[in-house]
Amino acid sequence: RSQRRRRRRRVVLGHDLHTVLPSEAEDLRVGPKSLHRPSDTPAAVATVGLSAVAGQAATPSSQSVTVPATAGQTVTKTWSGTIPAGTNPSSDCTTLPAAASDIETITVGVPSGAYNAVTATFTFSITWKPVVSSTTSDEILTVVGPRATGSEIGSSDTSASTETVTGSDLPAGNYKAEACGFANTQPQPYTGKLVITTKSRTSQTGLPSAPPNGLAFSPSVAADPQRDEAEPLIETAPDGRTYTCGPSGFTSAADYAQVSTDGGNQFHILGTQPRGQQALGGGGDCAINLAPAKNALGNYQYAYAGLGALNGFTTSTSADNGHTLLSAGPQDNGITNTGALTDRQWNVFTDAQTVLLSYNQQVPRNIVVQKSVDGGLTYGPITAIGGANPDFPGPMRTLPKNFTAPNGGRIVFFAWNAGTNVNLSVSYDQGATFKDCVAAVDPGGPSAGFPTADSDSAGNIYIAYANKSSFNTYLVTLPHASLANCNQAIGNNPLTAAAPKNVPSAVGFSTPLQVDRDKVRTTVFPWVAAGGAPGRVAVTFYGTETEGDPNQGSFKASWNVYVNQSVNALASARTFSQVKATTHPMHYDSICLLGLGCSVSGGDRSLADFFAIKYNPSSHRLQVVYDNDAKKPGEAAGHVASPMVVTQIGGPSLGGGTVGGGNSPVVRTSSTDPTGDAVANYSGLFSPGVPVNEPASDFTSARISSYAAKSGFTVTMTLASLSTTNLAKALADTNSKSLLYVLRFSDGYQPAAVVARYQPADLVSGTAPRWTFKFNDYQTLATQCLAVPSTSDDKCLAFGVAGKPGNGVIGRVDTTAGTITMSVPRNNVNDGSTQLFALSGGQGDQQRPAQVAATSGARFYDASAFSFGDSQLKNGDIQEVQSYLYTLDNTPAMDFLLP
Repeated sequence: RSQRRRRRRRVVLGHDLHTVLPSEAEDLRVGPKSLHRPSDTPAAVATVGLSAVAGQAATPSSQSVTVPATAGQTVTKTWSGTIPAGTNPSSDCTTLPAAASDIETITVGVPSGAYNAVTATFTFSITWKPVVSSTTSDEILTVVGPRATGSEIGSSDTSASTETVTGSDLPAGNYKAEACGFANTQPQPYTGKLVITTKSRTSQTGLPSAPPNGLAFSPSVAADPQRDEAEPLIETAPDGRTYTCGPSGFTSAADYAQVSTDGGNQFHILGTQPRGQQALGGGGDCAINLAPAKNALGNYQYAYAGLGALNGFTTSTSADNGHTLLSAGPQDNGITNTGALTDRQWNVFTDAQTVLLSYNQQVPRNIVVQKSVDGGLTYGPITAIGGANPDFPGPMRTLPKNFTAPNGGRIVFFAWNAGTNVNLSVSYDQGATFKDCVAAVDPGGPSAGFPTADSDSAGNIYIAYANKSSFNTYLVTLPHASLANCNQAIGNNPLTAAAPKNVPSAVGFSTPLQVDRDKVRTTVFPWVAAGGAPGRVAVTFYGTETEGDPNQGSFKASWNVYVNQSVNALASARTFSQVKATTHPMHYDSICLLGLGCSVSGGDRSLADFFAIKYNPSSHRLQVVYDNDAKKPGEAAGHVASPMVVTQIGGPSLGGGTVGGGNSPVVRTSSTDPTGDAVANYSGLFSPGVPVNEPASDFTSARISSYAAKSGFTVTMTLASLSTTNLAKALADTNSKSLLYVLRFSDGYQPAAVVARYQPADLVSGTAPRWTFKFNDYQTLATQCLAVPSTSDDKCLAFGVAGKPGNGVIGRVDTTAGTITMSVPRNNVNDGSTQLFALSGGQGDQQRPAQVAATSGARFYDASAFSFGDSQLKNGDIQEVQSYLYTLDNTPAMDFLLP
């Protein structure tokens, strides 16, 4: 998202994905999804260019170094030079004229196959001592990779007298270490160093995990089975309602949200269907939150804020559990904006109606806070500066109600990082002022995602963050008794002369504890959840057994969602268990954190910048929302990022005791679903949603059995009613032209679908009602699911649109029994090609499972039956056009085996 960071922060090109450029969901993709389309990017934002010509040379001006082919080796290269006098507020030497930098060129050689046996860490640094102590000498180090790839490895600008940039498994070629001045009044001598260290890729042992004690999660259900929603967020109300939200890009001008009223088995779309917008704007970032106390209607108020094109926020609020969304625009102060450019917002309730909104103000660069007293609909002017010169500001949280602030509201806190620091900010006056302190110091840079914080029932605070050098995840804790010590004057480095006593131990934070365990080697996007008994905490992250730099397009990996849990996080001998929450990889190869730099590193930005975990205080279960972007190994980027939810079905509860049952077992042959939950008109934008049940779309079960004749499977969907009257009612209530009944499941690398379509009689053409059936490979849509036409074909999924009719699917409908039965052959009967696939092979270091033809016993993942209304026109038996579908009902997700 960003091209560069600002004053007194360690920077990597675009690594701070939340500074200058638009949101990750604003089509921040590479390959098929351009990182920033010209139509989306504000004209005021310019991209960073690499130096065109050489500046003054260091001594020696160039050197060569070869990466050792064996583990346990270290090689070092040094140089010296003089940094010209000058200033550079961009904190990146490549933005200056070449003559303003002192440049060292290093040619890196990599023996053939070396990275198959070892992983190499590259550490570039410059060190200096001010010529005269009274003069300003603040320098920048920027490392630029080979011109063939054009990649900027990183840029460092702290307030210390050493700047460091790191990289992993860098490819062969010429690298330029450019040293320039952030602010130095006279030429500054310095020394430079490159250190390359190698370790074995195969013999590394991770920290052992504690026994999981039954910790387990359900199969993944699509909170939104159609729309593209990057970096999904999850929040829960005190009554157990679960809300998810994700942005779909400035071209769509929408953030889509969903609510589950049954513990995460099924989700209803918020906003007026079929589009389902929460407000008339947004699309860049999505922030949602729920009030901790009931409003006048006896409900928990819902507040939403969506980022526009860096020019402020569209807001909405709901007093009735999302049935009615009231939205505010520029004319009534719903869009808030101060300073120049805005980015990555978070919101939190401090009572039944008061909401704080925090966001990155770009110029001047600060975390600013504004307050709403009407449930998050409108906001007043800035009330506080919550953090100066941040890199990543994390979400705001509040302590439990028994820790009330002096003015009667909740105590507010959030984590953020700047350079090598992880910081905590706390407000005791509902966001009017904030006190700060350093929670941890990580020389490798704690910014492989947002630092996130949460608290337990006793007010103890937990902060999780990931290192962008080693890509490990860490946790620090602060006992509530020490919270009053959080009151420091924060510089970028707590050990600077300006604040010699402001070290983490003076506050009371624990030493960082590595969270990732066993064979996991690389993690990104950690998120923490507490909220229950003291010492019980959970951390989720995307993890892989591949070691190296995931920013590079050459990174080969199988990624899963991990949930690591500690039931003794406050003890000196604290431990973490570790389980995979996903039953199959949700992404392959690179996950790039470099923003615009991903376009030159070849890295993949299709997962954007985070996903989230939350403890449900009603069900006492953990819930995780993440993205599955249907990426195949070797592809440049993922596709539609579907928000998927897994719910804890076993093991220790954060609230104490254990949980069991739920949506289990994971692998089974059927899912049952209660009646009365196929809801039309659940939610409305500006006008009230008045929910009405649709028996013709109301599943009671979905069951898998054998299709022996074609070596496939049969799915039988049972509905409350398929009478002509109820079919007509569902069409009328959803303003649809046809009804869809879909089994969506992961078929090898990507989701597939078996689709039954009901089309009513057409009095004009004289056609009778009909049912058609189709096997649907992974298929995406572009213009039909965009407010603005686009060249992208990855904005939503299609089900049962134009293609080869049938694919050998045999369908039967019994309207009396209310059943739809579809038999799916293993091979396409039209051309004999395989259409049912399985995954085979390991997921270890640099391994991706192969996609093979499914045979008896093959496992299919995340299967749910969905019912939709389709408002588009039809053409004979085949749907030619499809846009947003009207989502009505779904069965709980399951994995099943090919009979």
